[in-house]
Amino acid sequence: MRGWLIALVAATGLAATWAPVAAVEPKRETIEADISTRNVSVGSDFSGTRVVVFGTVENSRQISADDLLYDVAVVIVGPREGLVARRKGNVAGLWINTSSFRFRDVPSYYAVISTRPVKDIASRPILWQHGVGFDNMRIVPDESIGARDAEQYRSAVVRVKKQQGLYREEPRGVAFMGRSLFRASVDLPANISVGEFTAWVYLFEKGDLITTYKTRLGLQRDGFENALHGFAMGYPLLYGIAAVSLALLAGFAATWVFKRN
Repeated sequence: MRGWLIALVAATGLAATWAPVAAVEPKRETIEADISTRNVSVGSDFSGTRVVVFGTVENSRQISADDLLYDVAVVIVGPREGLVARRKGNVAGLWINTSSFRFRDVPSYYAVISTRPVKDIASRPILWQHGVGFDNMRIVPDESIGARDAEQYRSAVVRVKKQQGLYREEPRGVAFMGRSLFRASVDLPANISVGEFTAWVYLFEKGDLITTYKTRLGLQRDGFENALHGFAMGYPLLYGIAAVSLALLAGFAATWVFKRN
């Protein structure tokens, strides 16, 4: 039998070769994440709410949460809007608006929650590319101006938005629970704009961005506020007439009450 096998190999020109088995590369990490509530109703009694962003790192190589192998940054961006920033100056002893600068595309809400300060997570070019952190968020100017003045106006916008509670930063707001699960919470204030919000989750390892995940959050007017907003947007002339009429009626009613008394 062995002779037949040797003859067959020789006749067909086949040759046996040995090849090393290739090493199996570990699977790359991915993220699966979600928000505790996808839709938030905003009514007249809305006083703000808190949402929770939670997720897992698939194919995690951490042994436990204490390994600190990964960094996670969660960025929540609200609907964008136009905005005018004004600068006050002393004119004849009076502080008045002396100049202004218009921005075309400003996030109405911006929150960044991370495992540690974002500047310690990755390099500035990587953070800038993805808009992670206040220094790297996208604020588009609507006119040409010097770089120094533009940065001053931009800083003023961020400062005012922070004071209003609309721009938030939690440098240690993301926590790992075990080797792969993570969790973060963020507050949405009462003065937040309604519309569609985008939540981005970024996974870093030793300064390198591994993967990202994107999900949505919607804030919608509810009840009477929704009907009133729809009327105002759909029939602005009638809405204006109705508003003026109600104001006049309220004035006449107040005058009549005071005269009676």
